[in-house]
Amino acid sequence: MSQILYLPVVRRKFDAKSAETIMATTKKILAKYDVLEPKDALGDPTELSSYLGSIHDKAISGIIFQNTTFTDAEFIQLVHRYYPTTPILLLAPREPSVHGWLRFNALTGIMSSGNYLASQHHPFEHLYGNPDESAVQNKIKVFVEAAQVKSDLAALNIGVVGTYPPGFFSDANADELAQTFGTTLKHYNIDDAFDAAEKVTGEDYDDQLAYADAHFDGLDTKADETTRYVKFATLMRRYQKQDNLGALASRCWPDFFDKYHSAPGAVWSQLCDEQLPTAMECDIHGALSMYVLQQLTPNRDAVFLGDLSSMDPEDNSITTWHDYGAFSLANPKYGVKASVHPNRKMPVSPDMVLKPGQVTMLRVHWNAKDGYSLAITSGEAEDVEPQFNGASGRIKMTEDVTDLVDQFVSHGYESHFALVYGDYRDDLVQLAKLLNFPYDLY
Repeated sequence: MSQILYLPVVRRKFDAKSAETIMATTKKILAKYDVLEPKDALGDPTELSSYLGSIHDKAISGIIFQNTTFTDAEFIQLVHRYYPTTPILLLAPREPSVHGWLRFNALTGIMSSGNYLASQHHPFEHLYGNPDESAVQNKIKVFVEAAQVKSDLAALNIGVVGTYPPGFFSDANADELAQTFGTTLKHYNIDDAFDAAEKVTGEDYDDQLAYADAHFDGLDTKADETTRYVKFATLMRRYQKQDNLGALASRCWPDFFDKYHSAPGAVWSQLCDEQLPTAMECDIHGALSMYVLQQLTPNRDAVFLGDLSSMDPEDNSITTWHDYGAFSLANPKYGVKASVHPNRKMPVSPDMVLKPGQVTMLRVHWNAKDGYSLAITSGEAEDVEPQFNGASGRIKMTEDVTDLVDQFVSHGYESHFALVYGDYRDDLVQLAKLLNFPYDLY
């Protein structure tokens, strides 16, 4: 697990005593995060170099560099040399008084630091303000969270089971994915997976069967399709453990129905609920979108991935739908009913509607000309009855829904958007900046 590195620097000819107060307040703000920090402010390049050398073996996801007073570029040059690509957040406190001694001159310091980092094309963010200000605390929060997700992406393995259906947007270039995010793909043959799942024994899948029975209403636990579903879920959890998978993208139709004789929706629902974000139709960037949102939540909450299936201008809403969804996302008024796939009429497939609440929606988008970008939007999941058979949710959007859909189509966004409960727009914008990606915030 990587850490955030906090580096308070000071020139002691300035008001070092007041600078110590700034540092102490900042440390209190950072106490809730996993932070590596020196005991005292670093007062010259030699002290800074010595400290950086002492922690060279630590994994660092982001750096908070605080000019408590003016420092010239010598300090930030050293940080850049030790960490040439690690994102940096520059902070500097406000001048404590006017008339008389220029006690901090920290604004000049942060400008000096920013000047050097910009000249080296080093990724950085900045904010001028005191650590007890809400804007500074929020900036620290979103920087820390985004830096950690960026670090998590560099260690992410996505399992890819089978291939995507012809004509779908689900593929990804493995080399480009690795170069951009650090993420790697682990491929599995779908027919081999079916054969392996058939060989899973009752003793091995008992836990998955018990989990299914606890979360579905009306599940026939003795049906052949149910047994096949929990066997495959067991196999995917086995893959997850043996290959350290953080997300999954799997082929679903027609193979599941025609070859495995069971609907895939229950499998994906269960895996998502067990915090393995799973994208249907081998949508690799969909799985990546789900993983990003899940990592931003404090408890690694389950994430939904659905088609944007219909819109209602009168209600300013979009309905998102697919044939699966994590059980914990269901509106408890209606629960999760064990049903059949709406098109293939084969068990086991969930009938459910998303619970009400604020949501953030994300698509990690790619096109051949421009590469990667993030599409970010938000809304409110409404307290409504199920919209269609399967898993659905009606989302009252923040932006005008007609304009929103027009822009989605015009930009060529994929129809699968990931959805998580809570407001993570600032975090996603910060992540885009750390990744040096363009983004669209709607």
